[in-house]
Amino acid sequence: MQKPSISSSASDRVSDSDAMLERVGAFIRDKHLFSDADRILCMVSGGADSVAMLRLLQALALSSSGQAGIPHRFRLGICHVNYGRRGEESNADEAFVRGIGDELGISVHTIRAPQGDRSNFQAWARDFRYLAAQNLCRWQGYTRVAVAHNTDDRIETFIYRLITYAGRRSLVVMPPRRGRVIRPLLFLRSKEIRDYCKEAGISWREDESNASPDYARNRIRQTVLPRLEEIRPDFRERITDTLFLLEDEDEVLKTVAGNAWLSAHKKERDGQDYLVASELSLMPKATARLVIRRWLSSAGSQVRLSRKLLDAIIGLCADSSGTSSLALAEGLQLERQYDKLLLAATGDPGGTAPPVVTMTVPGKAEFGDYLVEAVEMPSWGVETLDPMQVTVDGGGLDEQLIVRPWRTGDRFAPLGLKGNKSIQDLFTDEKVPRRDRMGVPIIESGGSIVWVCGLRIADAFKVTDASERLVGLRVSRRKI
Repeated sequence: MQKPSISSSASDRVSDSDAMLERVGAFIRDKHLFSDADRILCMVSGGADSVAMLRLLQALALSSSGQAGIPHRFRLGICHVNYGRRGEESNADEAFVRGIGDELGISVHTIRAPQGDRSNFQAWARDFRYLAAQNLCRWQGYTRVAVAHNTDDRIETFIYRLITYAGRRSLVVMPPRRGRVIRPLLFLRSKEIRDYCKEAGISWREDESNASPDYARNRIRQTVLPRLEEIRPDFRERITDTLFLLEDEDEVLKTVAGNAWLSAHKKERDGQDYLVASELSLMPKATARLVIRRWLSSAGSQVRLSRKLLDAIIGLCADSSGTSSLALAEGLQLERQYDKLLLAATGDPGGTAPPVVTMTVPGKAEFGDYLVEAVEMPSWGVETLDPMQVTVDGGGLDEQLIVRPWRTGDRFAPLGLKGNKSIQDLFTDEKVPRRDRMGVPIIESGGSIVWVCGLRIADAFKVTDASERLVGLRVSRRKI
């Protein structure tokens, strides 16, 4: 445990504490981190940063009047995660945090992390911490999660991402507030926090793994930052200014991307969403990249989107002829089906034909992803505008209809067209993607095609004044 050496007078310590409290309070107010009504879960490891954060927030909460505009009637809780990596030292950290909770009268939630080898322990530990906090918010009613990141943490993360990832999006690191997570000490240097703890007589725990060269962040702290300071002593201020500018610009870009999203994002009748390729191809590349990122993220894709891949997707949108595809990772591929950009599982581009089924009139049948239905005297009438339902002359229909996939060489005489037409040409004219063609239900009666579902009925089965029996045919996507 760090034993602070206190050389200043008591009045000096009070003055320094009050000054720090004012600075933290002003930052909370300026960044709108929380309100009086909030219940804040403080993530406390036992280190100097998290202990200082807890005690400063507690001091603000106990303020009788508070500074103008600064919340002071919020409530606090503590979460401590024990990873067990340092044996008795880890248990001592937990006991230390419990002691602080008892001293301050604040509830402490301790979580024991599952043991096991992790290829990237720090990343796993971070995710586990946030998951624990999320669950406590859900179960215990906390509305904010306070973490003690400081300016040095932020700069180290910025530099690591700068050399690891591409794009400005990865550089918007550790904002003061993101969702429930708040960072009340983000404006402070690590040295400032430790100096404050020493002057205020605050004890903390040291984790020796924070100095281990096994972790990239530690190597940046120990090797890269001192060299940057030699080149430019005020580099931290320059990077911090850049980070705040990136945050502000990010809000503008969200608005731009949101407007572009509304024009490019559409949904099929069955709920499948897609992007309009022609809309994307007309956008500035930067805007199109933001829309594509949002689309793939909303679909749950974890594919890493490099600039090269994003530009390849934009190039896919610029080609308006026929259909084409672009393979992604995770067994996924993007398909441009005429003017639609769709996300699909990697598979046979020709599609797989569902088995042939029969359907009575009236009756229903399942064909691949579709439910096909035949009804007597349909409620939608003859002049329906919905392409997924039609009315035909039932006088010449068999009692049992065949529902089958398209076959090479299929031809019929579509309503409204003179002569015969191959179904392959119909698919091409109607821009049906090649991989979807085998899944389109074709209804047949007595060896004659009645309806290519969703596209055209045969002229021989059209309703006329002489029709005595009307049969409705309907097709819809099955919920599988």
